[in-house]
Amino acid sequence: MAFPSKIVAGIDIGNSTTEAILMDKGAEKPVFLSSSMTATTGVKGTLKNVEGCVTALNGALSSAGLTAREVTEIRINQAAPVISNLSMDTVSETVVIGSAMIGHNPDTPGGEGLALGLTVPIERLAGHTEEVVAIIDDCPYYRAATLLNKAFADGVKVVGAIVRSDDGVLIANRLTRIIPIVDEVKGISKVEKNVLAAVEVAGNGESIKTLSNPYGIAGLFHLTPQETKDSIPVARSLTGCRSGVVIRAQGAQVNARKIPAGTIRLTGDKKTEEINVNDGADAIMAALERVGTLMDATGEEGTNVGGLLSSIKQTMAELTEQQAEDMRISGILAADTFAATKVEGALAGEHTMENVVMLAAMVKTSHLHMNRIARELQTRMQIPVVVSGKEAEMALKGALTTPGSQTPLAILDLGGGSTDAALIDSAGHVTSIHHAGAGEMVTRIINLELNLDDRDTAELIKKFPLAKVEGLLYLRFEDSSVKFVSEPLPPQFYSRIVVVTDQGLVPVRSDKKLTIDKIANVRRMAKKKVFLANAQRALKAVAPDGEIRRIGSVVLVGGSSQDFEIADILSEYLNNYRIAAGRANLLGFLPPHSAVALGLALSD
Repeated sequence: MAFPSKIVAGIDIGNSTTEAILMDKGAEKPVFLSSSMTATTGVKGTLKNVEGCVTALNGALSSAGLTAREVTEIRINQAAPVISNLSMDTVSETVVIGSAMIGHNPDTPGGEGLALGLTVPIERLAGHTEEVVAIIDDCPYYRAATLLNKAFADGVKVVGAIVRSDDGVLIANRLTRIIPIVDEVKGISKVEKNVLAAVEVAGNGESIKTLSNPYGIAGLFHLTPQETKDSIPVARSLTGCRSGVVIRAQGAQVNARKIPAGTIRLTGDKKTEEINVNDGADAIMAALERVGTLMDATGEEGTNVGGLLSSIKQTMAELTEQQAEDMRISGILAADTFAATKVEGALAGEHTMENVVMLAAMVKTSHLHMNRIARELQTRMQIPVVVSGKEAEMALKGALTTPGSQTPLAILDLGGGSTDAALIDSAGHVTSIHHAGAGEMVTRIINLELNLDDRDTAELIKKFPLAKVEGLLYLRFEDSSVKFVSEPLPPQFYSRIVVVTDQGLVPVRSDKKLTIDKIANVRRMAKKKVFLANAQRALKAVAPDGEIRRIGSVVLVGGSSQDFEIADILSEYLNNYRIAAGRANLLGFLPPHSAVALGLALSD
């Protein structure tokens, strides 16, 4: 018996991608026809999403050889936007006046050792009886070496050198004695003459010890306790570096302009609490659990967190054409991390890594606004559009098509902006939760902690394994395995750390001196801070009586579930509760990221 076609399109609007799936539900059993994915247009939950929906749907129609007229209905998800941003710790900026304290770390310093002396131009070394540090500005390396050797022979106590160009090694190799030389000081014209300068260069494979220690700096320059405290940003900026120079100008001082991190006010259905952001992410998340279901979050005026949350609400109000006072933050995830803070007045753009709290905030979008998206999409495609159930419930419906799955079953939907969980018990009752924070937050943490200033590279580090090119024909991966290649690798990759993507090798560039272990550890910890933290609270929220052990099994869906190590991180955690966990295999052949779109297409 032939059944008339009833083609339904499920469209999942995500923070990063929009996916459409076509199902023919006219037969006794629904039949998969096609799918298509594209980048989400605009912020999730706004009218700009319509363009991405149209693109994804047209792609699916083209793959199936269908036209829009043959589609009976379109079903879209209830989309809640998520915005990640920073709430800085107490020090937002350190302003150095008169080049009071300057740190620097070039790639190729010369010589070795620690020296303290007065700054003197290399052309004026003759006649000085005190210990001096030579300032080498516009002078070729061979002439600089000649002048320094002559000064040594004449009894001038030259104990170190600061060089504008990248000539440190060339000069050091031509000297009759070893002194520390720091080069690549582009702002050498800022260096005052006849002021104390400390120069330190460590041996190969080592890092400096004195100038990376505020008490070491204090001992060299005889600083007061307050001046020692003010030197902390410089010491931090040189931590882990092979070389550095610190200069103290006469009469200069360090002024720090501080904008407090502030307090955040969490209003829930149980109670309201205020928590200081400086107390850290754990304290914020503990307070969030105590207040119950979050109704709104506001920040203290005139502080970083106050400005952050107000900005999020204002941005969403403008995007959704609503009033800012009507915006409510319905979800928050806080994570402790680090961010580079520029040390103003430095010689070469030095920075210090400051503690920060990253916040992902989820803004509640009115159902009325989702209906506007539906109406606009219906007008564009001339197909009836329905706003269906919650994302987690739709993902659960899609996950249940995985061969071997059965109730009771829980899903974790790991997306780009949010982490959802849903549980269906043996009686068919569904419980779901929607939390802010997912893949995009992980990318931002990696970008910050490695000081990449390159979101694309941070995204690749999140998704793919690392390796170090140790020869023209082989590279060693982070797990110590070795891969040999048939063609010589580009020589510029030699001895570099690279991300091994499916499109080739991408070098990792950063102002920090990064090892492969450091990068891998930052990546893995970022995933734990976001995905593991969210999985714990999401599963606890949907589990019977909050007992995770009472969950039968967990299926991972969403784009981030396809990450090469997230599944292992979550499985390791769930093994403690004797819970089986694994990626979804939708319909036996679709990837986990299709769960919501599939659930929408299958929904009644």
